Order: sequence, then C-alpha cells, then structure tokens
Amino acid sequence: MTDRRLTPCNARVAHVSLRDKVKGVSFVEGTMSSVIAPVANLLREPRGGLERQLLFGDSFLVLEPDSGAGYCFGQAQDGNYVGYIQQANLGVFVEPTHIICSLGAHIYPEPQLKTIPLMGLPFAAYINIARAENGYCQLATGGFIPLQQIAPLGRNFTDFVTVAESFLRVPYLWGGDSNTGLDCSALVHIALRAQGITCPRDSDLQEKSLGTALTQDAELQRGDLVFWKGHVGIMQDGAQILHANAHFMAVTSEPLADVSARVVAAGAGQITTRRRLSD
Repeated sequence: MTDRRLTPCNARVAHVSLRDKVKGVSFVEGTMSSVIAPVANLLREPRGGLERQLLFGDSFLVLEPDSGAGYCFGQAQDGNYVGYIQQANLGVFVEPTHIICSLGAHIYPEPQLKTIPLMGLPFAAYINIARAENGYCQLATGGFIPLQQIAPLGRNFTDFVTVAESFLRVPYLWGGDSNTGLDCSALVHIALRAQGITCPRDSDLQEKSLGTALTQDAELQRGDLVFWKGHVGIMQDGAQILHANAHFMAVTSEPLADVSARVVAAGAGQITTRRRLSD
C-alpha cells in the first residue's frame, strides 16, 4: 500500500515515476518552483486542512498548476510531502546556496538596517546569494540580509540538539514548521535540516527511518529520539527531553519520566521506540 502523503498523484495527474502503478490519470514530469512566501501552508485539498508548512526557498515540484481555487498540486522536495499550495506562494525555481541560521531574519531593500524590511524569513529558510559585500549578502531574488544571519548549505550546525533547544517556548502548532509555531515531528525535522541531515516530516516516518533502535536496557544520551504513538521528543541528556507538545502548547524541556507518565495517563500508551542517530 502506498503512503498518500508521499505519493505524487491525485485523481487527475501523477508523476511519470508512477506510470506503471496508477491508472486513469495523466502522467507529467512537473515543473520545479520555489516557495516565495516566508511560510506557506501545504494542504490536503484546496482550502482543506493543514498537512505541513514549507519555508521560503523550499523546492516544490508542481504537477498540476491549476487545481482550483488558486492552488497548485505537487510535491515538496524536502521530505517528499504531497499536497496543495497557493499559486501566489510559488515563484521561479532558484537553487538554494545558503540557509538562515538565526531564529528569523529580515530582507532589507538596501544594505542598511534603518530601512523598512521587505519580508521576514524563518529559521532554516533557504536562500540564493548573488554576492556579498560590506557585511551584507544580496539575494538572487532581491534584497539584502546581514551576513551574520546566514550560513552555507552543508556547513552550518554540528549539534541538532542545540538547534532544537533554541526553539524553547516557541508556540505549538499542529502541522507547523517554523519558529512561529511547530509540532513535535517538525522540531526534529527542522533541527536535523539545519545540520544537513535528511529527515522525514512525520513522527511515524521518522520512527521507521532515523537511526537505530536501542535496547530496553540501553542508557539514553543527548540526541536520542524517543517515540510514542503520534509523538516524538529529543533527549537533552539521559533524563531530560525536549519536545513540542499540546499539553503546554509550546516547546518545553521536561523530565522524560514526567512526560511518559502524562502520556500513559492520557491513554496514548507507553514509549514505542528509542532511537539513536549515531554513536
């Protein structure tokens, strides 16, 4: 059975890679576009429910340019999530060269702080730098960002836990993917993205693919991931866990024992897996 979230197909079109797997649709190669909004919602249907969010500079393969109500159907290249995005949030494809490494940054119309920003970008947004001078970088898409707030792709962060810790007290938002609001699996996803590690977006997919499972008697350490059904957190050390949660409606740091007891009391069950990304 295919996973709807990751299968580039709707009732009308499908990516050419599915030619021998689905019937009754038109097969297309698609056109690569870039997200031009700071944060863009990816929906299950046009005007439907939120699946996840994409960030400025994310690549999106448009399979159906006009899916109705001003939406495009396609597949995000980060995580391969499929859905509908407003046409106004997409522009010409631009290959990213850098990432926003501060907890948000502003695009200025000139290389001058005392100007009205054109736009605010979230942490881990992708940008393309045309040139850099006098403490600013000029974006290929227009505008300027201070050099302190960017890093080259692949040469940015070395500890994803430190990245996740910078999100403490950020509001909880189911389906959210930015420092203005995110959910438990997005916290893992965005922290690993900053370190250049490929990571699925949802916790069930993360549980299946990230790292290796630990034995029941293994001692937990910083960077281990702890999974429940529908939930995930990041260990800060052997006892403390960092997670985005609806109980506090924020990213919090708590003793793992307290979180486990609360999850069990809520009827969501015991820990399903503890996984380690590397030794």
